[in-house]
Amino acid sequence: MNPDLPLDILLSGASGKVGREIERLVGSGRKDRIAGRADRNCFFDSDRHADVLIDFSRPALCARSLEFACSQKIPLVIGTTGLDDEMQLEIDAAAAGIAICQAANFSIGVNLLMKLVGDAAGALDESEFDIEISEIHHRWKVDAPSGTALALGRAAAQARGQRHRDVAAFDRHAAEAERAEGQIGYQTVRGGDVAGEHTVYFLGDGERLELSHRATDRAIFARGALVAARWLLGRPAGLYGMGEVLGMGEVPSGKL
Repeated sequence: MNPDLPLDILLSGASGKVGREIERLVGSGRKDRIAGRADRNCFFDSDRHADVLIDFSRPALCARSLEFACSQKIPLVIGTTGLDDEMQLEIDAAAAGIAICQAANFSIGVNLLMKLVGDAAGALDESEFDIEISEIHHRWKVDAPSGTALALGRAAAQARGQRHRDVAAFDRHAAEAERAEGQIGYQTVRGGDVAGEHTVYFLGDGERLELSHRATDRAIFARGALVAARWLLGRPAGLYGMGEVLGMGEVPSGKL
C-alpha cells in the first residue's frame, strides 16, 4: 500500500478510553479513516473490510477481533491486556497467518523504559539488588497488575536468566516470610483518573535506583497504535512488538 494513501481502520473497543483517543486523533486532520467500530454493544458487519484492525478492548471482544482479522486476512494491532494463557496461545497461532503487533504499552517512553530495565537488571546482581515494581492506574482499570508492569517484570527476569512465573510475587500478605532472593514484587494502586504510572525499584544496601514513566495523556497510546497499524502494512505474517515498530529491537510484549 502506498504510505501516502489513507488507512482504513477497524476499531475494536471504540467506546473505551484509548479507543476514543484513536477516534479523536483520526478525526483531527489525519489522513486515515475509521471504517468500522466495535464495542460491547455491536460488532463489525461480516462483510466489513479495511486495511488494519486495532483492538483496545476486553479479552472477550479481543477474541472476536482476532477471529475477524484472521477471516479477513488483515493485520491486527492488539493493545488489550489481561489476556489468559489460552488467549495468548490463540494469538500466537494466528500470527502464522497474519501480521500482528501486540504490546502491553504503545508509548515510546515505556518501550524505552523496558530496555533500560533489562539493562539495569542484567548489570545489578540479584544477590545485592532486589526488584520491586509499582504501578498506578485509574479506578476503572480491571486487570492488576497492569500489562505494562508485567512486561517490565519479564524484561527484568529475562535479563537475569529467570523465568518470570518462578520469581513474581503478587501477594505477600499470607506468606509470613522474608523476601526471597531474586524475587520480583508487584504493588498495585487504583484510584482517580490516573492514565498510568510505573516505577521499577532496584533496592540495594545503602542505595536505590528508580526507573519511572508517567503518562499524563492517553493520546500517547493512541498515537503509538496508529504508528504500529501503518508499520504492519505489507509485513509478513508474524507476531511483532512495539520495540520492533520503533526500531529498538525486541521488547517484551503483553504476554503473561
